[in-house]
Amino acid sequence: MLPGTDLLQLLRRYTDAHLEMTRHLARELGVHATDAVAVAEILWASSAGEPLSPAALAERVGLTSGATANLLNRLEAAGHIVRSREDADRRVVRLRLTPQAHTTTTTFFTPSAERLDAALRRYDDAELEQMERLLTDVVGALADHNARLRAGG
Repeated sequence: MLPGTDLLQLLRRYTDAHLEMTRHLARELGVHATDAVAVAEILWASSAGEPLSPAALAERVGLTSGATANLLNRLEAAGHIVRSREDADRRVVRLRLTPQAHTTTTTFFTPSAERLDAALRRYDDAELEQMERLLTDVVGALADHNARLRAGG
């Protein structure tokens, strides 16, 4: 067995659990799973103080600009997002959740966030830093391979 196989299996199980949570969010919002992924991405980016542009969202969810435009139109019509021009360059559009969608998604994610916070509190700072380095390396390896695939190689 390759080194780290059990760890990689656990990461895959985490991904599966995360995807299932996205399907539950989609049901909560009454949207398709891809739309729920977009809502979550908009929430996370806003929470980090870096609201997404439509192009950045398209890159994150892996859709073409046309498919992203359709997705945003659906989310806007359903009352989940607003497009705002808040930069000095008024051509730049930022995506934000509506207050109702923000409340719904925050309420939805709070129980899992509390459970994850409790799980992570069991580890000291040195252990968390080591895990962060490991996950950074794992994500970097996959990101590099994905970049090669996007480039056709």
